[in-house]
Amino acid sequence: MSDYNRYDKSNNKRNITRHFISDSRALDLSLVTLILATAGAFLQIGGTSWDVTSHLLQFPESFFTPSHTVLYLGVGLLTIAAGIGGILLLRKRELRKKSFAIAFNLFVIGSAIALVAGPSDFLWHQTFGIDGLLSPTHLILATAMLINSVAVV
Repeated sequence: MSDYNRYDKSNNKRNITRHFISDSRALDLSLVTLILATAGAFLQIGGTSWDVTSHLLQFPESFFTPSHTVLYLGVGLLTIAAGIGGILLLRKRELRKKSFAIAFNLFVIGSAIALVAGPSDFLWHQTFGIDGLLSPTHLILATAMLINSVAVV
């Protein structure tokens, strides 16, 4: 019986998803997701380090700097990893017992915080211009980075 016929008879989206994503394929996708998250964490940390250096050297400040681009590219990769990981955990209950399930949950939390902090940082820059190293938005981003870094490890 084809997957299409199985879907028609059961009319249950969860069943069709489980048939399309085998256990080994879910593990492969989990590995790719963890690699993507690791790359995102490196970009996020590297962009932040670059941004801190720019602040210390008193370079002209705006939201649209190369360092912010690298930082938010990392946030984007981590958010994609969080989305994939979250969907995998919802669709494949067997993955919830794996050691990396906690990492996927932390990616979701860290990425959600970073997605709130990013637009807030933009508004902060628009309102106040120079924001310094310890602005509220930077502290929120640092919290998100810490959570994502712990998840990667």
